[in-house]
Amino acid sequence: MVPDAQANAQDVTAPTSPWRGFHHVAVVTADLGATIAFYEGVLGMRVGEVIQRNALGSSVRHCFIRPGVGETWGMHFFEQPDARLTAPPVALEDRLSSTVLGLQHIAFALPDEAAGIALRERLAEHAVQMTPIGDVGGIRNTLFLDNNGMLLEAAWPKA
Repeated sequence: MVPDAQANAQDVTAPTSPWRGFHHVAVVTADLGATIAFYEGVLGMRVGEVIQRNALGSSVRHCFIRPGVGETWGMHFFEQPDARLTAPPVALEDRLSSTVLGLQHIAFALPDEAAGIALRERLAEHAVQMTPIGDVGGIRNTLFLDNNGMLLEAAWPKA
C-alpha cells in the first residue's frame, strides 16, 4: 500500500451504492479434499456442503468455506485437478515478493492477539510456513501459505 493510502485507510468516504462488503471470493484448487482438511482442520473454519455440479450443470466439485459468522460466505473453492498456481514459487519468502499480476493474498480478521497466537501455534503444529508477527498501522498480523500455495494473512487489532 502506498504511504498516503495507508495513512488514509480508515478515512473512507461513503460508497455511492449500498455495498455491504464481500460476499465471497472464488478460488480454484487442484484437491478439494486437501483444501477442506487445511481450512477446517488447521484453520478451524466452517465447511459447507460439497456440491457436485456448478451453476451451468457441469460436474465440478465445489464448496464454501466460511471464516466466521455473518453475511459473508467466505471462500468458494472449485476443484480442478489440473489446476496450478500462476505464480510458481512455493516458498513463503518467494510468495511475499512475487511480481506476478493477480491476487497477492487474502486476509482474514481475528478478534485479538490471543487468537493470533493460538493460530500460529496450530500452524506450527501442522508445519505451515509463516512470517513472524508484524505491525502494520493499527493491526498486527502474520502471513502463511495454504495447502495450495496461496498466501493468506491473519490480522487482528493492536491491543
